[in-house]
Amino acid sequence: MPGIHVLKAYPLAELVPFIDWTYFFLAWKLKGIYPKILEGDSPVAEEARKLFADGKAMLQKIVSGNLLEARAVFGVFPVERHGDSAEVFNIPCDCGCVPAVKRIATFHFLRQQIPAETGAPLRSLADFLSPKERDWMGLFALSAGFGAKNLQIKYRMAGDPYSELLVQSLAARLTEAFAEKLHREVGTKYWGYVPADSAFFGIRPAPGYPSCPDHSEKATLWKLLNVTERTGMRLTETYMMDPDCSICGYYFAHPKSRYFGIGSVGEDQLADYARRKDVSVDEARRWIARGE
Repeated sequence: MPGIHVLKAYPLAELVPFIDWTYFFLAWKLKGIYPKILEGDSPVAEEARKLFADGKAMLQKIVSGNLLEARAVFGVFPVERHGDSAEVFNIPCDCGCVPAVKRIATFHFLRQQIPAETGAPLRSLADFLSPKERDWMGLFALSAGFGAKNLQIKYRMAGDPYSELLVQSLAARLTEAFAEKLHREVGTKYWGYVPADSAFFGIRPAPGYPSCPDHSEKATLWKLLNVTERTGMRLTETYMMDPDCSICGYYFAHPKSRYFGIGSVGEDQLADYARRKDVSVDEARRWIARGE
């Protein structure tokens, strides 16, 4: 279970079944649920059918020609929960020696201050970690967008902006499909927290999601996984990721883990969060606001 794993040139054909075509259509401003959006004689359905045919044709070119590359790095780390923060410890060595246990990083989370519904608990991602004993948390960074920029430039130079946009939207869908596929492999194979006879469970929120709106937490994840050196993915000074179609985040294995939104953050929690991160209140406010 422990350890950092790197995947390169992940087979694109294995990602195709995990593509959510509904979001492909949304990227083109066509609202509707796939495959229902393709049905009927409405102008939307007619346009959706043409777009779907073109998208499938471009996807076939990409997959058969390996025109994009999917890469990922992920790992499972021992953690200890302290309030709404998670202290990360070094991964045990697989060489037979017993290294000294030491804290190597801390992730900081926020808590809902207004319940999403009557009687609902005020949630924090930290709630999905044990409050009493050492637990485990996964980290990942991945992209199926390697090569997309050059391919888009090729179509742009050929005067084909339609194909350029198809590549962009398909690279995004393949990356999301990769995130879904890898999550299931981690849950059932690498980490193996999902029993063989159980339905899949667990969540993979990313810094910037409504449950953890602070993008600056990506820096800690980047350091722990050594993302750039292992995959070529890069993080800018404003915590944007390159390639554009990239995802990074956490794996929580608690059976009751779920996605949620933090909502508004009060000044009292903001001050506590800034203290835990050892930054100014203004800096904490700036990064949280960017993620909302």
